[in-house]
Amino acid sequence: MTDMPHADQVRKHAPWNRGLRSGSSLAWLLPLGDRPELRKLANQYQYSLRDLPGFDPVPLEWMHILLQEVEDNEQAPAGRAEELLRAARERLSSFAPLSLSFHGGLVLSESLALPAEPQATLTDLRGRLREVTAEVLGSEPPETPDEIDQHVSLAYATADGPAVFAKATLDATVADPVTLSVPAISLVELNREQACSEWNRIGEVELSG
Repeated sequence: MTDMPHADQVRKHAPWNRGLRSGSSLAWLLPLGDRPELRKLANQYQYSLRDLPGFDPVPLEWMHILLQEVEDNEQAPAGRAEELLRAARERLSSFAPLSLSFHGGLVLSESLALPAEPQATLTDLRGRLREVTAEVLGSEPPETPDEIDQHVSLAYATADGPAVFAKATLDATVADPVTLSVPAISLVELNREQACSEWNRIGEVELSG
């Protein structure tokens, strides 16, 4: 269980990072929608939330953890993706596969989510990716909210309002914890113009240290 507190209020989910010009960007993330044990856990929570107004469930196939957005697709020069992958493979050559645990649902500012533990592992990975990305870009990449690297989203808020019923529903859901081994990260073409983020995978960086 995470020790993060529930948000008391939610606001309508923003479809993309306000620091980017459009909803399509290069990004680093952990795709997790193909993991059956996590799908089972998420499905248990989404079933509990089925009658709760004000939230849209995230399709299980698009579950992920966003690590770092890079830049708008329209601004990326030819060869940018290959350069990012090459630099990340070199920098992360000694980084071990991730072991992440998920259990209690949490109300965040724009979503209902499953926090990933330990959060320090993701914070470390995100920091290294941010350094690599900045070196390749020659400038700092877009800022990412602190809570982004900590969770898999279960549902997005569709309106502003109090979170009391969402908190009660999540806390009342009984589910067993799940631990995953994650052996790679992905560089993707991320489309956030829809209510739920979707992507096309460009390449992977194995974590085998």
